[in-house]
Amino acid sequence: MKKERWDEENLEQLLKQAPKVTDHRTKDEIFNRLKDEGAFSEEPPQIQQPTQKGIRWAPLLVSIASLFIIVLIGAQFLGNDQSISMENTFDMATTESEESAKMSRAGDATSKSESATISNFSMDTQGQQTLIYESQLEGVTLFKIGLAGDDAESVPVSILIPNEVVVDKLGTDKPTALELYKTFSPLLDEQMLGFNEYHPLKGELREEGNKLIHTLPEDHGYDTSSATLSNYFGSLVDTFGNSYEEVQIEDANGKIAYFDHVGEMGQSIPLKSEQTQYNYFMYQMRDGAVYLSPNFRMTFPNVTDAINNMTTEANDIYRTVILPGVSLTVEDKGDIVTVTFDQALDLEQYDPAQVMRMIEGLLLTASSFDKQIKFEQIVQENWSGFDFTKPLEKPVSGNILFYNF
Repeated sequence: MKKERWDEENLEQLLKQAPKVTDHRTKDEIFNRLKDEGAFSEEPPQIQQPTQKGIRWAPLLVSIASLFIIVLIGAQFLGNDQSISMENTFDMATTESEESAKMSRAGDATSKSESATISNFSMDTQGQQTLIYESQLEGVTLFKIGLAGDDAESVPVSILIPNEVVVDKLGTDKPTALELYKTFSPLLDEQMLGFNEYHPLKGELREEGNKLIHTLPEDHGYDTSSATLSNYFGSLVDTFGNSYEEVQIEDANGKIAYFDHVGEMGQSIPLKSEQTQYNYFMYQMRDGAVYLSPNFRMTFPNVTDAINNMTTEANDIYRTVILPGVSLTVEDKGDIVTVTFDQALDLEQYDPAQVMRMIEGLLLTASSFDKQIKFEQIVQENWSGFDFTKPLEKPVSGNILFYNF
């Protein structure tokens, strides 16, 4: 049968073309004919009953097939609206099933490590602050670390550890950054936080004044590609950038390390210099968590260039934090950078999470140059803890995670 549908007119014309069948015999003639031929004299056939009870599959399959055909025909007559409704119902059921699976996995992760309390910052965060300021460090120790993201790039995160926990594990409330790292990085469940397992770093780390020495084993794997090298360098900066000036890389014999993609590491990796002056973009992990992170470690000679570069979309991985349709002017005045919005900016007209990311991204960028920001042309004088009538406090770190060791 052809694919085109037969309407009532087609069927009627087809039936009219069929030959007419007539029979002029009476009912008595037909009955007598059947009686003479012995149609009523034979014994009715005996049906043998089965000895075992079971499912009569043939009738059942016929019934199912019939029901399927009826539903299919009904769907054709009901039209696309009913089909869409059925598809939506299926999608809803699938979504509910997926959500149940996610909840189950989340429960498994929680039971796996009940001692850890984690807070990732997703797209629907309602104006929640993610930066850490000097005024928040009373009674706690700041633990910074660069975790391996989904795209082979280090993501800087921060954890505040109560001083009593630090004293309990280290015997002092003023450990060096390296002592802090050696003690707590092995205890960090990176996968549960949504990152790849990366720490503690392979080899041996030791301090020499304001410099770190990293002695690598032969099979360290940090130079297998440009991406692994970028992640390694970025992780060193994100973890130790606030505490040391540079990192010297050695091989297992104590000689200058050789990396396949860059050659001999004759020069140390700077942790505080123009090579670590970044601007910050939005980076979203595959699990939906959002962080503020440098855009592939792009550096800038001055804060004006860094902020102006933030007004354009960078790439598919790092997205600008500047609100859509918003333009601004930057003026560097020594320790304070003035950011003036070209038109009066009403923060209540935007999603609070997007507003927070813009403000914090700009603050982190200025902090990378050791500067504060004063905002101009914002309708609100106060918003979510920020006082825009004066320069905002310079953050010491970003992307806070809550984790109980």
